This record gives sequence, structure tokens and C-alpha cells, in this order.
Amino acid sequence: MASTGDSETHFKHDIYEYVAAYGLTALQEWLQLIVSHDLSTARVFLIGSVPGRHTSKKLFSWGHMKLRKVLEQNGPCPKTVKSWPVIGQFSSIGSLGPGADVWLCGEWLRSLGSTQQKQGSISASPMLSSSHLHLIFPTVDNVRTSLEGYPAGGSIPYSANTAKKQQYLHSFFHQWRSDVQGRTQAMPHIKTYARISPDCSQLAWFLVTSANLSKAAWGTLEKNKSQLMIRSYELGVLFLPQQFNEHNCFTITSDVCQWTSSGEQFILPWDLPLTDYSKTDKHWLWDVAHTEKPDTHGNAWCPK
Repeated sequence: MASTGDSETHFKHDIYEYVAAYGLTALQEWLQLIVSHDLSTARVFLIGSVPGRHTSKKLFSWGHMKLRKVLEQNGPCPKTVKSWPVIGQFSSIGSLGPGADVWLCGEWLRSLGSTQQKQGSISASPMLSSSHLHLIFPTVDNVRTSLEGYPAGGSIPYSANTAKKQQYLHSFFHQWRSDVQGRTQAMPHIKTYARISPDCSQLAWFLVTSANLSKAAWGTLEKNKSQLMIRSYELGVLFLPQQFNEHNCFTITSDVCQWTSSGEQFILPWDLPLTDYSKTDKHWLWDVAHTEKPDTHGNAWCPK
């Protein structure tokens, strides 16, 4: 592929590689269009996933390992974000394994918690503890009181059979709240991940993607971590502050009216600080009946 017209973030190269990975003759025209366009002003990094078992140099080309590589090369300073939590928000959950320490708080959090490494350094980013991981996933009441009511949960697939095998996940959950954007009652189908300062004022990075919380989407390491196995196609863009301003962080703002296009402020799709589950809250399961309380339209939920 012609290297002209690419950006500092290698956006043109990466979008070409992603489309080419489909291996479809019908996409040749699109590949030529990518080659012919100047994408040198692109300021985001592309984080994609393609099915397969990726080894050698391709180990860091896709999934959470691609995110790890970008953050280690261009991410936040380790000292700055040492105590900053990682937040994940998604609309579907896959099978993550019987314990949090293997995949969720192991290789996956290791990637999302990566920080910039000095050139030539062989040391890895400090490993974040599980207490630094917060996940946003709708409660039953979030779905019940939404604009669509219970049917909104039909687009939030998490099965009871999967959930019972990973009950540890419940302790990481926070409610879906978007009062500032007026979207609390609109059940989310977006998937977003971020690293935010403890006082909720600064943002180290932000990723919006098609990747839900699953090994299929992000990949899982195999063969003594020499191989990354991915099952699905995913695509997302990563926002890093140094590509938009002279600072190491974005300033978080919730006021759309006061937002400017300077590149210093960032509007999030969910409220901060996060809202904990109450003692009685249950996470949404799309194949469990709910007849105890009617939804916003007076209906119960009786999945087949």
C-alpha cells in the first residue's frame, strides 16, 4: 500500500489493513479508494480486531494487544495515572472465565492499564489492581424504566447461563446513568472505554468501539502469551490528548453548551462520578422473565 497521505497515528495504514483482512474481492474497490485519499489529518488511532490466531509481529496488530502497543508508545505517563481507574461500558457480555484474575483483570486489564514506556525499555507497565476497574452495565430497573421498557433489553445480550459462571463480575458493575446528556432512559448500544482521574476532572484516553466485553472481540492470549486468538471483526477509534492539544490529558466537561473545539475538553456519554448498584440491584439478563414490576409501557418481560 502507498504510504503517502498517512497520519502520525498510522490511520491510513491501519484502515487499509483492516479492510484487507476481510479477504473479499468486493472490497478491492474500497482498498483503492483508501490508497487514493489523503488521510494525513486523522488524529485518532484505529483499534481493530479480525478473526484468527495472530503471532509474531501480528500479535500486536489487533485486539487488546494493539491497544496495549499504542498506549505503551503514545499513552499517558505512568506516574501521572498511577491511581487512575479504567472504566468500561458495553451492551453485551461474553464468557470471561471462572475467575477475574485470568482474563478480565489479567491480560485485558493489563492492556487497558498500559502506560507510555521509555524507548528501548523492556519493563512492562505497572499492573493495575482489580479495584481500579469499573464497569458500566444496565440494571434490571435501568431497562425497565427506559424509553422502550423491557424490549430495550433485547439488544443487551447477557445470558443467565453465562452469568452464573462468572458471578465475580457483579462486584465491578455500575449503573447506566447519562442525566447530563438526557440519555439515562435511552439504553446504550455504544461501547466505550476510558481512563479517568479519581476526581473525575481529567481523561487520559478514550476509546469508542464496536467491541463488547468478550474474549471473542478483544482476543485471548494462547501458547504462553505468544498468540492472540480473536473470533470477531471489531473496529474502534482511540482518542489521545497529545494528538489534539499540548497537554497530557483532556479536561472532562459535561456542559455541551460550554464545550469548545479547541481539543482540550472532552464530553463523555455517561455521568461521573459513576453510580454504584444498590444492594437490591440486579444486572440485566435478557433471558430471565421479569413480571414483578411493569415497565414504562405497563408490560412484563417474558422471553421465549
